[in-house]
Amino acid sequence: MSVSTAARRTARGLEERMRELADHDISLRGSGARTAGPRLPTNIIPRARLIEAIDVGTRGTATVISAGAGWGKSTLAASWSSARAVPGPIAWLTVHDEHNDPDVFWSDLLRAMASVGVVLPGNPPAVDERDCQRRIGVAAARLRTPVVVVLDDVHKLVDRRVLGGLGSFVRRAPAQVRFVLSGRHATGISLHQLRVSGELTEIGAADLAFRVDEATALLTLLGGRMTAAQLAATVRHVEGWPVGLRLALLADGSPRPERAADTYLFDEVLAGQLEVRRRFLLRTSVPDRICGPLADALTGNQDGQRTLEQLASENSFIESVGSGRWFRYHPSFRAALRRRLQSTEPAIVPQLHLRSARWHAVSGDILPALTHAAVATNWQLVAELVVGRGLPMFASPDRADFVEVLDRIPPERLSDSAELALCGALVAYQHGDLPGMSQPLGVARALRAAARPHRPEPIDVALGLIESATLVRWQGDLSRLLAISTDLIADAATLYTDQGPALAQYRTLALSNKAVAMMWLGHFDHADRYLWAAASNARAAGLPLVGANSLGHLALLAFFRGSVGEAEEHATAAMTMADRADAPSHPVVAAARLARALIELERGRDVQAAEELRRSRQAGGEIREFALTVVAALVRARILTDSGDESGARAALRDVWTHARPLRSPLLVRLSEVTESEIDLAFGGAAAVVARYGGGRRLSPSEQLCLARAYLAGARESEGEALLAVIRASADRVSAVAAWVFIALMADAHGRVGQAGVALQRALALAEPERIRRPFQHLDSQRVFALAETQQWLAELRDAAGDDALAEITGELPTVVPAALPLSEREMEVLQYLPTMLTAGEIADNLTISVNTVKAHMRSIYRKFGAGRRREAVVVARQLGLL
Repeated sequence: MSVSTAARRTARGLEERMRELADHDISLRGSGARTAGPRLPTNIIPRARLIEAIDVGTRGTATVISAGAGWGKSTLAASWSSARAVPGPIAWLTVHDEHNDPDVFWSDLLRAMASVGVVLPGNPPAVDERDCQRRIGVAAARLRTPVVVVLDDVHKLVDRRVLGGLGSFVRRAPAQVRFVLSGRHATGISLHQLRVSGELTEIGAADLAFRVDEATALLTLLGGRMTAAQLAATVRHVEGWPVGLRLALLADGSPRPERAADTYLFDEVLAGQLEVRRRFLLRTSVPDRICGPLADALTGNQDGQRTLEQLASENSFIESVGSGRWFRYHPSFRAALRRRLQSTEPAIVPQLHLRSARWHAVSGDILPALTHAAVATNWQLVAELVVGRGLPMFASPDRADFVEVLDRIPPERLSDSAELALCGALVAYQHGDLPGMSQPLGVARALRAAARPHRPEPIDVALGLIESATLVRWQGDLSRLLAISTDLIADAATLYTDQGPALAQYRTLALSNKAVAMMWLGHFDHADRYLWAAASNARAAGLPLVGANSLGHLALLAFFRGSVGEAEEHATAAMTMADRADAPSHPVVAAARLARALIELERGRDVQAAEELRRSRQAGGEIREFALTVVAALVRARILTDSGDESGARAALRDVWTHARPLRSPLLVRLSEVTESEIDLAFGGAAAVVARYGGGRRLSPSEQLCLARAYLAGARESEGEALLAVIRASADRVSAVAAWVFIALMADAHGRVGQAGVALQRALALAEPERIRRPFQHLDSQRVFALAETQQWLAELRDAAGDDALAEITGELPTVVPAALPLSEREMEVLQYLPTMLTAGEIADNLTISVNTVKAHMRSIYRKFGAGRRREAVVVARQLGLL
């Protein structure tokens, strides 16, 4: 039968066909009960992994195959009985309601055993439970191979006498008797002892679910056509449910493909429930997840948790998730219930969504509350939830889902209230329409003015936050941002928590904005305290991304103060916090990424710095905060300067200030001037630096360094030297390292080798803990290299401070030599002189041998050590312990 033909069949025909394939049950009473496995249909696929699982299970006492309707339990058991790897008799009994009579059950179990050749002693057949178990035990003891008893549809056993006797029999069964219990559940049979002892194998819905490869085989068997992506999506949609998958494949192309699955579920699951249970299932299908208290809110009853647990234990297409408080219906079952509820009680559906919204709001689950309120089309409730509880979600990993709910609000409703107008401003911002934010914010302000509130209310705080965090902060009006944030913190302090549960979060957002404004305005000490306060409050308020943003700005602040190590700690903490919130590329991490880029620059790793710069731009999104845009331009200008691209570096600085909005940030202006000064100094423009900084204003260490370099380049050595003496003692470690490097170069230029070595060693000692490398690489690098090589000649202790930095500067990182040829006695004598400053001729004089002999020995040493020159040979010799 082709899929197109199947698609034209009626829903009833599909449902009847699937019931036949899934169950194959012929109900017989008493001694007429079926004692052989069901006939296998021809159009099933072999499932070797499950057959093997039962093979393994039957080596122990019991195997339980337990899942809801249509999961292929009977089919699997029958497939195993005909394809199992271990030989031996199989006694099959399909359970019916009549088997809740102990006499009928045990009589039919004996008949099943006898039907497969297990000779039972005694005549006539006994119906007493103990006598039956005794006779089965005696018969099993005579068998050479174990007998497997398959009890299918075991969930139909509800009589306590039968369940108790069966549980006792399974637990105490002779070694030659094994059990396979198949049914929707086996809750009444006590199997805990077997589970603890490892004698119980359990196969559930997760195991029975079709995998994509199995679904592919089924599609081929049915003659269907579907792309691999479509098939995988179908498997995910039905979560591997075998009947659901088969129905979906057969109904592909029909106008209502879900109809057959709905009918099957209603007949097999819903129809067998009491009316009160059916009502419970229909009403609790409204939310995606359900718990006892929420179920009570939806049904008006008080037994929600107990009912959910019972349904889950019965495998009624519901399962517990997480700790067990929450449950979820199978997607196909939930969808079927929702369609039935919509068709039978359409008026109650919006009411149920409103109950869900209010319950979630009280519980603090804002996104579900917003979603249900939106489905109920209660837009004012949506807006009130946003103002009272949901606004912090705009700075959370759920931002996209949050805005998706706001996008559903009809545009004509966005001016109905100040709360709805605020939602309109958020939507405009999310879509990159910053000018478009002004209109809804203006509407909201006008509506609030017309209301003439006597004191600030949560909507007023929310409006101030949105305006300051987007328009004001984005445009770079930092003085206004500071003023607004200060007022918002004061306003939030006058409100009670019950007026807006998110007020603690609003205060945290305002603290963060105020701290950022202070930093860019150059108030470092105040900014440091407020950033720490914002980060701490963010943790307490459950705002990890606000915390990550605050830590990212703390990283920038630490770097601007010259502490590379502290900046790295804060940047790493910010990224870790964002990663834990599953938001590694959220806009809040842009500051941390820029801090990392600056750190990589100071460590001489321009490639890594460029990569961090790229990631910061990627995290910033389409709407980038202007202050961070300027910092990104400074990073790019430095990278271009280091690579020798003067025009590119100047263009990067010029463009960011030319095309951007007016920015009132003294700190960013001064940082830009420092970067421009570095460009000037790198390309012979020292006079411009003197003109910029020589006016007597108070300078930061980095500015002092630029001026000192300009003085040295302009033959004003005494003035430069005086500035360097001040810089080297500053807390700005980056500038202090650079100052010591210049002091070393000045001493070396005047022939003061000892002073040069001491100064370079001070630079190295300062640089090494924070791995600062840029000053050594870009401040007259050739002279620094020569001086570093001299310092290496003089260094005898391998663990001296700054040794790693020294090796990196000279390009002679220690290399472990796995083996080296032994040196002769004379070669060992020559080797002792290699770390000194003596020439080959001077070594020859000391050893009273010719220069050519010394050079020959040196070549031999290089060859044996695999070294290319004298310094490399010294490094290898020290590693080998020869020096």
